[in-house]
Amino acid sequence: MVTTGDQSVLKRMNSVALIRLLKSETGLSRADLAKRSGLTKSTIGLLVQELIDDGWLREADITASGSLGRRPTPLQLDPTRLALLGAEIGVDYLNVVACNLQGQLIDSRMQRFEHRQRDATLEALAAMIAGLHRQLQRDGRRSLGIGIGIPGTIDVHGQRICALPNLAWDDLDLRQPLLAALARRKVRALPLVILNEANAGALSEYVFGASQHTEPLVYLSIGIGLGGGIVLDDQLYRGHDGAAGEFGHTILQLDGPLCSCGRHGCAEAFISQRAVSFGVDGPDRPILTIDELASRLRARDPAVVGAVERAGRYLGMLMQNVCNSIDPAVIVLGGPLCQLGEPLIATARASLAALAGRFDAHTTVVRECQFGLNAGAMGAAGAVLHAALRDKVALAD
Repeated sequence: MVTTGDQSVLKRMNSVALIRLLKSETGLSRADLAKRSGLTKSTIGLLVQELIDDGWLREADITASGSLGRRPTPLQLDPTRLALLGAEIGVDYLNVVACNLQGQLIDSRMQRFEHRQRDATLEALAAMIAGLHRQLQRDGRRSLGIGIGIPGTIDVHGQRICALPNLAWDDLDLRQPLLAALARRKVRALPLVILNEANAGALSEYVFGASQHTEPLVYLSIGIGLGGGIVLDDQLYRGHDGAAGEFGHTILQLDGPLCSCGRHGCAEAFISQRAVSFGVDGPDRPILTIDELASRLRARDPAVVGAVERAGRYLGMLMQNVCNSIDPAVIVLGGPLCQLGEPLIATARASLAALAGRFDAHTTVVRECQFGLNAGAMGAAGAVLHAALRDKVALAD
């Protein structure tokens, strides 16, 4: 016997299935959806109309052709009525973006920021989010939620922040203070998703990237530190304790350089903005900015070239280890340090190939992140879309 609750859940599941089909292959008609899903044409008609009314789908223009008869009306995700808000708390910046269901950027706002106190950071972030939210409302768009990428670890359930190693905050509770700061700016009743920034970067490529739904996907976020995210079976793989993807703290050399985590020889001690800067000026000088490193790299400063290429060689070693342990379809390289370009990336590719060995069977594709410095915020927005689709199949409140 099918209850009303069962029917409601089934209806939501079918709606999500249609959204996913059109997300992966835009332009399908109602008849195409019926064939692909196995649902009846009448059921498809009702579901599609509801999704159109709710802002998820729209009918696309029919391309003229010389054939006789009426062509089926193509459908697509509606890029004009719904929006996703994403933000990243970077080690030295704040970034907020708004995008549509197709991952097309609507607007973005970034500012350099020195994180001294948690509340000051959250107030500044709330102000940026509220400003963008008001703009979306003026444009007639409805926000589905807010995603926040943070430079720290979160438990396996995505609820409790366990550590923020690069932010010297004593209080790790961000959800309630941020919701309060948003409410003071009249931003209320929007779902809030908080996730690790490298996991967010992985989602940006999986949900919106050039090769959508290619998995396993590994994302390496290289900045002041080094983090990673893994997408497996259509979701972020968090591991037993929520710490999966901490590639920056895998050991590449016993008794190697001291890492910020207190151990020696971690990948982050070789592959990061901090590591490159230490290689140029030593550990007792301030960390060089990406702009300074890039400028000196263009001038062929031998110390900078050597430090960047060394980081690239170790990055190739790390990727070879990732290939052997996970066998991903794609590794995406992102984060601020990737702005240094070929001296880092080309060296890493060459190192990966050199370390492949005689019997290497991996066909892993290595590419750079297409979203640049917006990757973390875009991925946080992608997490909102992921959550919205998940909630569609949850039981009614």
